[in-house]
Amino acid sequence: MSTSPQIVSASDEFPDELPKQYEIICGNLVRKAVPDELHSRLQFRLSTFLAPFDGRRSTPGGWRFHTECEIEFLATPKPNRFLPDVAGWKLDVVPNPLSRGRARIPPQWVCEVLSPSTANRDKGVKLDTYHRAHVDHYWLVDPETQSLTVLTWAEDGYQTILTASRGDRVRAEPFVEHELELDWLFDFE
Repeated sequence: MSTSPQIVSASDEFPDELPKQYEIICGNLVRKAVPDELHSRLQFRLSTFLAPFDGRRSTPGGWRFHTECEIEFLATPKPNRFLPDVAGWKLDVVPNPLSRGRARIPPQWVCEVLSPSTANRDKGVKLDTYHRAHVDHYWLVDPETQSLTVLTWAEDGYQTILTASRGDRVRAEPFVEHELELDWLFDFE
């Protein structure tokens, strides 16, 4: 990420329309760091991997994906509106496209691409919020270590069910029908 996120204000009252690239984290309006090229390329590679799952006509299909979609989490102690790098909803939960790229229905899958300026938040407050909202699967992609961590929801907290790095080929929940090659995911030469 090229710039660090900045806390702009703390308030329980926020406009319905947030400025572009802002999140609400624990009641604070925070500017999300601008993605660098590697971050953007990883989002694109993940989207490419997910393409067979996107929509009804794809094989195996059954999902709807969005990048940087604003998701409001209502059942949290303080207001939270996140812009996860990639999020997915099963079509039986969200059958129609999201209005203006916004959702109040928690996704069933979220992936965050870690960066030095956001990793603590992705592994802390966001992980806790996603768990409280019953997000079934949470992926963490780390460009620094070139690794993928797959977490799945459990009553007492997320459980790590897979850790993979370059050289590994995995079938990661919930997308086990297709193999993900980590060398392909991280190869940008």
